[in-house]
This record gives sequence, C-alpha cells and structure tokens, in this order.
Amino acid sequence: MVSKISSILAMLVAIVVASSGQGHAVEAVRSDIPVAYGLLLDGKDAVYGEFVCHIHVRCKLIDNQKAHLQLSVTIESTEWLSGEVSVQCGEPDCSFLSGHSSTRLEGAAQGKNSRQFELYAGSGAATTNDLVYRTRPSIGRIFFLFGNR
Repeated sequence: MVSKISSILAMLVAIVVASSGQGHAVEAVRSDIPVAYGLLLDGKDAVYGEFVCHIHVRCKLIDNQKAHLQLSVTIESTEWLSGEVSVQCGEPDCSFLSGHSSTRLEGAAQGKNSRQFELYAGSGAATTNDLVYRTRPSIGRIFFLFGNR
C-alpha cells in the first residue's frame, strides 16, 4: 500500500504542476479551483484524476454507478480551502472516522494545498456500548491536491 500511496502522490503532484500554467477564464474572481484526487481502497484498483471545481457547487469527482463508488467535494472558500467531502464505497461500505459518509474539508493557512482522509469499514456513528469502544479497520485513503489558489 505504501508504494501505491507514493505513486498516487507523485501522479497528483505531476497533474497539478502540469496544469498550473493553464489560465482560467474566471481566475480573477477565483470562482473555480483545480482539484487532483486519488482514492485507494483495499482490494480495488486506485482511482485518480483531476477536475476544475466551482466554488459552492458539488463537484462529482467519481460517479461509478456500476461499482457503487462515488466521491464528491464542495469547496466553500479557495482562500482557506474549506468545504465538505462525501464518499460512497459500495461493498464494503465505508465512512470517515466519524462514521458518516461525509466530513468537513477544514481550511488551513500558509498555502497548504493538500489533504488526506482515512476511510474505515462500515458506516454509522462510532459504536459505543457499555463503555466498550469497537474500532473499525482502515480500508483506504482519499488524497486531494488543490491548485492555483
């Protein structure tokens, strides 16, 4: 999995660097942002690519109905890279650490333009029962690289 992660990160950097010289018609308003992504799920082929996403509009990065695989991001601010990330994995079902299929894309200052999220088996809120906490195994990761902020 480490070699897959390294190759996905190298590919994402190459995509964003290659596209960084391209101009966008609405760049002065900053209403769009290039998003490179990679999705690694245990036992499945890596899925990666790049989209130009519009601010405040849900950007469907992966929408594979046959494999029941969906990944989307909604960016609320390019200055702080804040928004929401949603994922549907099909079989096996997956969720973020919170147990939900969506999580916040929290902003960061100082020009940090990459994010990584761990995916866990199952869904629903984190399970607690009689002071016993059951952990869920990690089954994958999502990587994002945002360009031209």
